[in-house]
Amino acid sequence: MIEKIKFFHELTEKEFMKIKKDNPHMTYAEFALKYPQPTWCHYPDAVYGIMGCWSLVTFMVKDKKYCKGCDCLIKRKKAKKSGKAGE
Repeated sequence: MIEKIKFFHELTEKEFMKIKKDNPHMTYAEFALKYPQPTWCHYPDAVYGIMGCWSLVTFMVKDKKYCKGCDCLIKRKKAKKSGKAGE
C-alpha cells in the first residue's frame, strides 16, 4: 500500500512536536522530504525552520486561501484562445 503524503501545512503543531520528540536527530531537510511544503508554494525551502516561510512553520497556513497575497503562491495560468494558428 502506498502511504499518502502528508504535507507540512496538514500537520498540527502537536503532531509536529511529537515527530520532533520521536526523531530528535531529524534534520529540516529530512523533515521536508517526509512532510513537504504545499504544492502551491514556491518559497525556497519553505519548511526549513527559521529560514523558511514563517507563516508555514508557525502553523498559520491551513490552506491555499491563506497564501493568496503571497508572492510565492503558484498561480495556474488559464490558456488563452486567440483563434490564430500556432498560438
